[in-house]
Amino acid sequence: MHLQQSSSIVPIEQLLREPFIDILVYPSSSVEIARDRVKEIESIGVKGLVLEGNSIINGLHILGKGCTSIVVKAVLDKKSSVNSVSNDNNNNSSSNSSRSLEDVCDGMVVALKIMRTDSDRASMEHEARMLAIANGVGIGPRLIAYSMNLLAMELIDGMHMIEFVKEFGGSSGNSDGNSGISSKAKDREGNHNHYTNRGNCNNHAYVKYMLRDILEQCFLLDSIGLDHGELGRMDRHVIIGSKAYIIDFESSSMNRRVTNVTSAANYILFGKGRALADMLGLCRDKSRIVDALRMYRLDMCRDKFNQLLTLLGLKFYKESSACRCWKGPSSTAC
Repeated sequence: MHLQQSSSIVPIEQLLREPFIDILVYPSSSVEIARDRVKEIESIGVKGLVLEGNSIINGLHILGKGCTSIVVKAVLDKKSSVNSVSNDNNNNSSSNSSRSLEDVCDGMVVALKIMRTDSDRASMEHEARMLAIANGVGIGPRLIAYSMNLLAMELIDGMHMIEFVKEFGGSSGNSDGNSGISSKAKDREGNHNHYTNRGNCNNHAYVKYMLRDILEQCFLLDSIGLDHGELGRMDRHVIIGSKAYIIDFESSSMNRRVTNVTSAANYILFGKGRALADMLGLCRDKSRIVDALRMYRLDMCRDKFNQLLTLLGLKFYKESSACRCWKGPSSTAC
């Protein structure tokens, strides 16, 4: 993982300065709250923030901005000094942009979720507990540390589900033959090119594998009684990287009926993910699929789940066969 040319690293001692203070206390500008949050940041081992991402707060790039929190890239356990960042963000020399974060910081690069000051949440504790439970069955980014207003977790490199749908569903351009990927997506150069199966690889098999992976994880969550709560709107709640990652467990609960498989299936088959289902022909027998979902809802056992996968044509799509041409982020070609 390398620094982008537009990125900057802000050491913790500069976070109380303008404009960096805005990240700590967004959308307010309270210095008192910012001081408390700097102490929290220090307490969980964060040593600096990395200003990268597609979202922007007061001219500063971050990974994401939601209704209850923002997400920034951060560095834990720094052992060497981090280059300071001036207020005019001119610290973007070519020497810095070619060095990896590990080289600069000698630490772990993570995603840091910071609670907004106008959030209706009491703390990050509930989300951390839900994520820890999901981690127990191998789901979600790895929880690293948390405090009242902060949650540090594994940084996932990939595309959100809504981008995956556009990339492979053909909704962003004209379809290119039988490849299952739009011609516009093939021409696009960006951070996610290494996730697309190109050349002689079977894009349909790759997409089927990812959809199977999502549904398998949903079945695991159903099995342990953890309801995510947002998978019917998974646009920004699933990231496709080296595998599928379910994220954002703030609305999750162990105290309500689980609907993970049915919610995810409805998104994929009848919601915003329908472009993928149409491309793959997953809904050729819609009435039987609806019946299978109904039967699964009544009896959430492995047999009923397998029946659903079989009807969708996903039963036999496992990594060994579906992704045999795909080498992951480190691969430049199949």
